[in-house]
Amino acid sequence: MPANVGDPMSSKPVLYAGPSISPVRDIGLSVGIHDAIPFAIVLLDRQGRFLHANKAFKANWSLSEPQLLTDLVPAEDRTNFLAELRHCESGADRQIELCLPQPDGTLRWAQVSLAVASARLDGPLVIAASFADITALKTKLADLEIWESRWNKALVGSSTGVWDHNWNRGEKYYSPTWRRIRGMSEDDPLAESTEAWLELVHPDDRDHVTHCIERQNAGDPAYTVFEYRERHKHGHWIWIECRGDCVEWDESGKPIRIVGTDTDITARKQAEEATARMARRLDMALEISGVGTYECDLTTGVVDWDDRMYRIYDVGRREDVRVGGLWETFLHPDDSERVLKNVDEHIENGNRFSDQYRVVLRDGSDRIIRARTMTFLDGNGHQMTVGANWDVTEDVGLHRELERAKLLAEARNSELEAAKDRIEHSAMHDYLTELPNRRYLDEVLQRMGAECRSNGTGIAILHVDLDRFKQINDRLGHDAGDAMLLHTARTLRATLSDEDFIARVGGDEFIVVSQLVGMREPLSSVAIRMIDALRKPVTYEGHLCRVGASIGIASEYGEAIDVRQLLRNSDIALYEAKRQGRNRYVHFSTSA
Repeated sequence: MPANVGDPMSSKPVLYAGPSISPVRDIGLSVGIHDAIPFAIVLLDRQGRFLHANKAFKANWSLSEPQLLTDLVPAEDRTNFLAELRHCESGADRQIELCLPQPDGTLRWAQVSLAVASARLDGPLVIAASFADITALKTKLADLEIWESRWNKALVGSSTGVWDHNWNRGEKYYSPTWRRIRGMSEDDPLAESTEAWLELVHPDDRDHVTHCIERQNAGDPAYTVFEYRERHKHGHWIWIECRGDCVEWDESGKPIRIVGTDTDITARKQAEEATARMARRLDMALEISGVGTYECDLTTGVVDWDDRMYRIYDVGRREDVRVGGLWETFLHPDDSERVLKNVDEHIENGNRFSDQYRVVLRDGSDRIIRARTMTFLDGNGHQMTVGANWDVTEDVGLHRELERAKLLAEARNSELEAAKDRIEHSAMHDYLTELPNRRYLDEVLQRMGAECRSNGTGIAILHVDLDRFKQINDRLGHDAGDAMLLHTARTLRATLSDEDFIARVGGDEFIVVSQLVGMREPLSSVAIRMIDALRKPVTYEGHLCRVGASIGIASEYGEAIDVRQLLRNSDIALYEAKRQGRNRYVHFSTSA
């Protein structure tokens, strides 16, 4: 039976030191010396059999009672452990890590250092094995491996690219996702310098990026996040959100390592821009139409008006707008009860509704408001209303006027016809010269264009603009200007044939439309005749006035006629005539 070398009074498991003839005694080793060593140590033979265990080992390693240490070593590690024991025979010190089971079923890790303790020729080989508990270290390393694995998997599966700039070591790291964001493969070379990389940054963003990087490298917390555009490998621009922060500093406090992430936010930026465009269009449409919008939280009583609502009700933005407050005070006394009842009924039913009512502004004026409203529940479960108001006072007045006109027309049919003719004439003619206006011109051009495309004839447009008209208007007044416009209208009527269509389309602009049929006078002759007639001086209240004219000519035949383009061409020719010195004509030709 093996001799018991443990404490006979101890309740802890004890170790056996081998056969009854003590190898320790035979080789002359002092057990007391080993017991005095403060760290755990055992003596083994070349098969791993326990010869002796010191007090530190017994106190710190609660093991079961095998004769061989190899019986405690996991099966997969035994061959390696025995090989290390054999290597000790050559006198070389060895180290090995062992996982040792405890009596309670737990596992502890030990770093075992092996060295020859006695190798007498007349005695057995004795190996000293010191044990250092590295369980905590191994646990931390295992946890670290788990976290590193999770982190790597998260990075691979995410859209975030990681970068690491270690200025102290001169090292830079960029993750595969960082490259993928930019369309780069693992083999694609990186920019050789910061300056070379900045060439890939959008020109409008370079100064901003340079400043942000400088501040980020300096450890400024205000610049841990910034956005910029960078050219993708395939040539298009992508938006990058860069997040970076200092993680290491040198002894003087200077940042030496910056770690961060890059995220492709192109889709988000495009969505933001699309939303902004829609918001701008909506705001423009509302501004043009004069429609004011509001949102009302019926749960909290908070009401949000836009600027146009404040303008409609002629109040400042400092006014407190709440449910049951400001808006209700504006309702006309004769409409208030009906309107509030209508609101309550539709809110209770959750229906969309519209209404029209009168309000009395603070200056005492009455206005007529048209409103459309809808209700909904927001994400917080609050009952909300959103709607629009617009001032339709003028529209209602016009409608009423039309209604009255209709009643009068029904009673006086003849007067209606006369009024209709006057209205149509006013709508189609210039109020001063009685020449056709732009609306009339458009109708004539559409009709003539269709006719000419079908029969193969042509259209000519002569765009006339008066020279020195502004000087006369500014020097002698608007009455003199009106006189020059009337003189121009009379001169054009007298100079042109009855088949020519003449219209006033702007302040001092006139359009002449001629249908090119048969043998007609050349357009250049017509233009010269018009210029000569308009350059003649005109006396106004004792002042001799000279206006003159510049003319742009454009013409087209048959199926190629596009009246809108023809107008643009005549305008281009007119501009060229003005540029060349005025009081002349220029003919635009599509073949030129």
